[in-house]
Amino acid sequence: MKKNIFVFTLLLLTLTVCGQGICFQDLTIEQAVEQAKKENKHVFIDFYTDWCGPCKLMAAQVFPMKEMGDYFNPKYISIKQNAGKGGDGEKSAEKFGVKAYPTFVILDGNGELVHMFAGGVPDVSFIDKVEEAFQPDKAFGALKKRYDAGERTPKFVASYLEALQNTHTAANINDLVEEFYKSTNTEDKICAECLFLFDSYARVGSEKDEFLTEHRDRFREVAGREQVDDIFKRKYVAYYGQVILGYDRTTNQETLEKTNEKFASLGLPVNPLYSLLQAAAAAKLNGKGATELYETTKTVATKMETKDLDMYLYYTIIGLKDLFNDTQKEDLLALMNSESTKGYVKRSIK
Repeated sequence: MKKNIFVFTLLLLTLTVCGQGICFQDLTIEQAVEQAKKENKHVFIDFYTDWCGPCKLMAAQVFPMKEMGDYFNPKYISIKQNAGKGGDGEKSAEKFGVKAYPTFVILDGNGELVHMFAGGVPDVSFIDKVEEAFQPDKAFGALKKRYDAGERTPKFVASYLEALQNTHTAANINDLVEEFYKSTNTEDKICAECLFLFDSYARVGSEKDEFLTEHRDRFREVAGREQVDDIFKRKYVAYYGQVILGYDRTTNQETLEKTNEKFASLGLPVNPLYSLLQAAAAAKLNGKGATELYETTKTVATKMETKDLDMYLYYTIIGLKDLFNDTQKEDLLALMNSESTKGYVKRSIK
């Protein structure tokens, strides 16, 4: 009797834990498809490997969230496929062309590809990525069928290439993007669907960057100001970060000042992140100014968004480690919010 009670208790515990997050079932893909068809659901497949850090983060922090269970369990038969140990997992990964981890694949009840994308999302916004499966202009499966059928209107091709890029399955994606960019005229390029070209393939100072800058008001009209300004923010933060870390060997003080002027002309919302990055980049190039930067950072840190502050400190503490003294580095580290990022920075400046 005690044994039966113990087993029953374990069963209840298992069901409770499963109910709080995504309930992954121990099924083959074929079995999952069969069950999904019976229950009028889709199949959600998590392709992972044992050595993949983002895979572990998703498994430990995202999949167990109650919000994930509330969304996934009524709609999907969810399974995992370990692609790093040979066997069925590796064969399935090859079938879908999986080359990056984690990759997530969604099938319908007939086993047809609905959507796929690579890369973890460390919060509930992961649901938004999955929801793209039900958006005709985002779902990779539907877009691929139309592309394979010969559809080639510029806006459609842009949507397809962005979805293809997000799968990380095409080794020649850069060539395909460049071919598309060169084949379209100015009017065709200025569309919401084409924005990804200027986000992922247009470093600051490049031809595509100059095009986006020149036509920024038109892009803001067709795609929304916030979306366009977010692209400018990412591009320039990445540029300044590369200078601060010493990875950009082409920038000198003169070109930095010109870039700062160009950035100011964009009219982005005021954010202390930008002036701090510009000052840190100047300090890197000149080998001085770290103390002034340290004092300014302490003053404005409380006015910054958490992600912006951590990103700035990541670049600056590592890039200027030889200019800050030990006390300054410790004080700046104490301002960081992410413990994992802080740990990485500590290891990098030893």
